[in-house]
Amino acid sequence: MKEIKISIDDILLDYFDYETIESKIQDFVSRLLLRFSAMEMLKDIEKTDILRDEEWQKARDIAWEQEQEKYLKSLTL
Repeated sequence: MKEIKISIDDILLDYFDYETIESKIQDFVSRLLLRFSAMEMLKDIEKTDILRDEEWQKARDIAWEQEQEKYLKSLTL
């Protein structure tokens, strides 16, 4: 892990305390890491041909068997 030094305008330090600013920056970094992770997962998904994956097909069929009644009820008049 690395540290990054940033400059913060004095007006922010006059308005917010150090802990608040640090917390907001940490929240931003956490969201940035989450976005990066999602982008990496999307790359992996693009490489996977899920429609030809036998395990995914089995899981899909099982899920449909378990849940179909809920959806079919909404289609009946």
